Amino acid sequence: MIIFDDSLWPLLKLRFVGAHTSEQFEQYLLRLEAYVRQPGPCMVLLDVNAASVPLDQCRQQAEWMHANQALLREKVLGLAFVSSSTRSRLSLNVILHLKPVPIAHTLVPDARAAAEWAADRFADAELLLPSVRIRQHFGLRPSGSYPGISWTPAHR
Repeated sequence: MIIFDDSLWPLLKLRFVGAHTSEQFEQYLLRLEAYVRQPGPCMVLLDVNAASVPLDQCRQQAEWMHANQALLREKVLGLAFVSSSTRSRLSLNVILHLKPVPIAHTLVPDARAAAEWAADRFADAELLLPSVRIRQHFGLRPSGSYPGISWTPAHR
C-alpha cells in the first residue's frame, strides 16, 4: 500500500507499507505526477520504513524520474527519504550516487529530521508559511526570522 498525505501541502508525505502490485505502483506514479503538476513548488517526504519495493519498481521509479526530470527540477524543491535502517539508508545512498535524482535530496532516519530539512528548504525559497506550518506540526523550533508570522508550537 502507498499512502498519500497532503495535510501539510505543499509538503507531500508518502509512506510505502509492505508490498504493492504493479498496478498500485503505476497508480502511485500517476497520482504523484498530478500532485507535482499542481500550481507552485512542493516538497516530497518519502517514508520507506515499512516498504517492500521490488527491483523492477525501483527501476520504474528511476525511469519515471528521468522522464520527468524537467518537471521535477521546476516544481519540486526537494525529496527527503526516511528510513530508520542504517543499512537501507546506505543502500539508498549508493543507488542515488549511481543514479542521481535531478533535485535536492536527503536521507534521514526519521520523519522529524525530514520535516526539519523540508522546512529549511521552504524557508530558503522564501516560502515561510509552509515552513512555519511544518515546524509547528512537528514541534520543531523556528530557524531564522519569520517577519509578520507569530510562532505557536502545535500541542500534541
